[in-house]
Amino acid sequence: MVHIFGSPGKYVQGFGELHNIRKHVSWIGDSYLVIASKNRIKDLGEVIKESFGEGYKIIFAEFNGESSRREVKRLMDIAVKEGCKGVIGLGGGKVIDTTKAVGGDLKIPTVIIPTIAATDAATSACACIYNEDGSLDEEIYFEKNPDIILVDTEIIMNAPVRFLVAGMGDTLSTYIGARVCYQGYKDNDFSGKPTETSITIAKLSYDLLMKHGLLAKLACEQKVMTKDLNKIIEANILLSGLGFENNGGSSDHSFYYGFCDLTHRKEHMYHGEYVSVSTLCTLVMEGASKKELDEVFSFCISVDLPVCLEDLKLGDMNEEEFKMVSKGVLRCKSTHNYPFEVTETDVIAAIKTADVIGKMYKEGKRLI
Repeated sequence: MVHIFGSPGKYVQGFGELHNIRKHVSWIGDSYLVIASKNRIKDLGEVIKESFGEGYKIIFAEFNGESSRREVKRLMDIAVKEGCKGVIGLGGGKVIDTTKAVGGDLKIPTVIIPTIAATDAATSACACIYNEDGSLDEEIYFEKNPDIILVDTEIIMNAPVRFLVAGMGDTLSTYIGARVCYQGYKDNDFSGKPTETSITIAKLSYDLLMKHGLLAKLACEQKVMTKDLNKIIEANILLSGLGFENNGGSSDHSFYYGFCDLTHRKEHMYHGEYVSVSTLCTLVMEGASKKELDEVFSFCISVDLPVCLEDLKLGDMNEEEFKMVSKGVLRCKSTHNYPFEVTETDVIAAIKTADVIGKMYKEGKRLI
């Protein structure tokens, strides 16, 4: 067996650190394509330009909203035309994935600046590419991880609390999926076996959630920086990112991809909110103990993560929709590591049972 561990070139986390971007990335060159939404360019564009100062060419490209093949190609063309030496992604998950795709395809250094701690996408060497209707097209993988991750905790602190909580939902899945891969000697995202380092990082991300998650949420609600909030930002962005990629995933995200197939549904929920329920479904499907189910459901309730279909605006799902989600979960068997043979019956049973348990916990009832 070969064990492989991958990571970004450098991770920087600090309060107001965006003001020091030139210090961290100037080795790349003197010209950069910055991909961001219109609002992020408006709010943070001047900070970036002032940090770089004279002698640097900074091209801002407004992100069109979907991490699609068309959008990646459009932005690649801009980078080539402008002769950019590096690409910077400033934003949330889809901006991050698009930026990684642009940098990966052009083989130029990639800098990721998350403006929210809602997903663990920043550090990884993979990206989710979506169709124009929002359904998943495929996960693509690159030769290397991003070169620099720059996390300005002041920006994260001032973002809506819901983003931080959604990130906790994404982080919650990391260890639960990782242990399936570690225990079963499954391959991780680098086509190697998990290391002792990788499973330890995944467990640490889970432990930090249980110990600091609620306190971090309370601090973020007050727009103040505390050690609890700083730890959860690191857990959401760095530890979860290293943990999922270097161990591999199980069905902890597969239910999420199944929910994405319900493209006729108009309600929008964040990635980590879907993953929260996906993780709960995974625990039920795996036959987790009542003690573990109680710990995870109780945590989700404490920080206001979704625990049932109604929380995802899917409380009225019909049998045909359950089958649609199931097909998505089963489709993921080719890319995710399952602990046993999973059938449509298993998937639907897990969703319906997790939904019932979630409703119990919302009513104040517990399994133990």
